[in-house]
Amino acid sequence: MYTMTYDITVGNYRLGMLDKVEIHKSVELLADTATITLPGAEYNAALQIEDNLKRGDKVCIKFGYEETGLETEFEGWLQRISTDGGDIKLICEDDLFLFRKDIPNEVLQKVTLKDLLAKVVDGCGICCSVECSYSWTYSKFVINNATGYDVLKKVQEESGADIYMQDGVLHIHPPGEKVGEERFYDFSLNIEEESLTYHRAQDKRLLVVVKALMPDGTVKEIETGTTGGDKIEIKCPTSDEASMKARGELEVKRRSFDGYEGSITGWLVPMCKPGDSAVLRDRDYEYKDGTYFVAAVTTEFGRDGGKRKVTLGFKLS
Repeated sequence: MYTMTYDITVGNYRLGMLDKVEIHKSVELLADTATITLPGAEYNAALQIEDNLKRGDKVCIKFGYEETGLETEFEGWLQRISTDGGDIKLICEDDLFLFRKDIPNEVLQKVTLKDLLAKVVDGCGICCSVECSYSWTYSKFVINNATGYDVLKKVQEESGADIYMQDGVLHIHPPGEKVGEERFYDFSLNIEEESLTYHRAQDKRLLVVVKALMPDGTVKEIETGTTGGDKIEIKCPTSDEASMKARGELEVKRRSFDGYEGSITGWLVPMCKPGDSAVLRDRDYEYKDGTYFVAAVTTEFGRDGGKRKVTLGFKLS
């Protein structure tokens, strides 16, 4: 039996009492979030908390087992304090919180994505560099009464990109381009429960239609996948044919493969983050073994124990 332990700081305060923590990370959402729930009765008054903590306080959440050591599960900023329902909840957001600042209105002509991101960084007054592996150019990009976060959200929705902050660098890459550490899961050893369905690519036909708006107002379309399959339409910010085709092929790859869809739930060990690869082993059905890109991870820690739900993305091998 492992002994659970934690070390959580918010601003200048280290939390001595805790009900639970839930951390949600996903490559499909712009920002990672954490919700810290405090035992309201023991703290006695929400007012006391709100007097000591404020929006923008630095947050660091570490927890794990005494036998294996603490892991840094989340670093970010306090976004708001909720006292609804009698509980005291600290709602936190990762470093993308820093981009929730208004930036100057501007109409940009023929701006590369990397230059656009650099302008967003400067507009928010953030000291960080940009690492971008997309090469397209926006013929026109309008910034109107928007925050830096709004611009990044629009870019993510149009490109399907992985956008995240890491070690003072704003990253934007095609999904799955950068894969983190391997995490090993065996159905007979470290998977507590699963919600998985095994599909074959031949049974999941997919037609992806990529659309781009041309300067004259017409719409350019490129199709990838299999005619007659489920139809998905995607907007692309560039009309470059190679980029449009790559965007469509990426979506087919993400949605059509021989392998599992769904999630597995284990304990706090092994550590796992979105962008890692999850290696699944099934001793009863070896043909179902495979390695998957981790799309999302939800981690819970509290009085009832610790668990980590890992949502699988596309199959890597």
